[in-house]
Amino acid sequence: MSSTSFRKAICAAGVPAAAVINFGTNCHGKQAEGRQNFQGTALCLIKNLVSLTTTRCDSDEMRHRRHVTMELKAMNKADSFPNFSRHGKDSLLKKYLTQNVYDKLVRKETSLGVRLDDMIRAGVSLPLGATPPRGVAGIYAGDAESYRTFSLLLDPIIGEYHRSEKTRRGVQRHKTNLDPMQLHTRQLDPDGRYILYTRLRLARSLEGFRFSPCITRQERRVIERIVVDCCNEWNKGKYLSVMDMSNAMHDDLIKRRILPQDPDLFAASAGTHRDWPDARGAYCDTWETGTLPSIMVWCNMEDHVWIISTSKGGNVQDVFSKLSKAVLSFEESLHRCGHKFVNDRRLGFLNSSPANIGTALRASVHVKLVRLGRHPGFDNFVRRLRLEARAEYLRADQRYSGIFDIGNKQALGKSDVELINVMIDGVARLIELEKRLERGEEIDLTREAP
Repeated sequence: MSSTSFRKAICAAGVPAAAVINFGTNCHGKQAEGRQNFQGTALCLIKNLVSLTTTRCDSDEMRHRRHVTMELKAMNKADSFPNFSRHGKDSLLKKYLTQNVYDKLVRKETSLGVRLDDMIRAGVSLPLGATPPRGVAGIYAGDAESYRTFSLLLDPIIGEYHRSEKTRRGVQRHKTNLDPMQLHTRQLDPDGRYILYTRLRLARSLEGFRFSPCITRQERRVIERIVVDCCNEWNKGKYLSVMDMSNAMHDDLIKRRILPQDPDLFAASAGTHRDWPDARGAYCDTWETGTLPSIMVWCNMEDHVWIISTSKGGNVQDVFSKLSKAVLSFEESLHRCGHKFVNDRRLGFLNSSPANIGTALRASVHVKLVRLGRHPGFDNFVRRLRLEARAEYLRADQRYSGIFDIGNKQALGKSDVELINVMIDGVARLIELEKRLERGEEIDLTREAP
């Protein structure tokens, strides 16, 4: 084929004129010399063609991107606002995250990169028809700074959940008191007929690290090393990583309440248990089978650290004394490692859930209330006692067992000692009512004084 015929064939195929304008000229701009340079010139032409085609594609992509960007800018702000139409009427997230609040917070970010959508992930991803909230409204702080950056949303949720009084600066200032000598001395169940065991827990987070919804894998592993170093300073017991446990040991420890249950769908949606069970573990002062540890430390479960004291029976004073010593000892070890707990002057100890701030204490007993637990108005009466009741069901078929985990709900606005005393008085009242029912008396919980 002659060069002229080749040029005509290329043009007929739809090649732009610009691509063939230099036909007959080699890639260095020199005049072609007959048929000797025909193949090189054709190659140069094809390169020009590919270049122009690529440029056209890039131009089309850029136009498409500009079009999408313009469409996003034109969208109404409501298009990015969460849909709460299937949330229950008691949802605190639905109540306080209005369109106006969302617009003010959605572009804010903490110094560690936490944004609003990171915090509300669980609250907006619950199944259809669910009644949110589990936890507190399905909202979790991504770091300590979140409580300041997103206070417009968090403060009213915290105030309602903890029933905390307002001050000129917002939520009531936190108080700490770990002195066991100030607890009520009354024994809840001296005969051992009602209380199965007592459990007191303090949640703590380490300063400078993200909280569980946003923590990185590296941060989590660093925290575990710090916890192991602190626990190694104690004279007895040891730390075990969940990754090093056999399946049989893992399941047995869950059954004995030495480990928490594996993450559920809610925890997965919140992002608090990512990479499970990497860098998770527990310290126990004894691992002997059949023996309940008196001190446990959980690492990287829902929060960085949970320090727990347990005992069979209802000797709350003894359990609190052990817990107080353990947390103070752990904190001293932490300081020697160059670290400390997150402690806000206004909100107290900060953790991922707004339920676990302030004292970050849950003081509870597992108590048998077989008759009272079925009585009309039981749940409401427990709330009037400023407590919460979690029913324990038989594992095999989820039948009613008559056993309840009764503990404080509020954790902010009162000291540790005050909250435990509220629990002691409330549980004593419940046991008194159970005894009256056992004697055949009739009671009306709507009329009974808390």
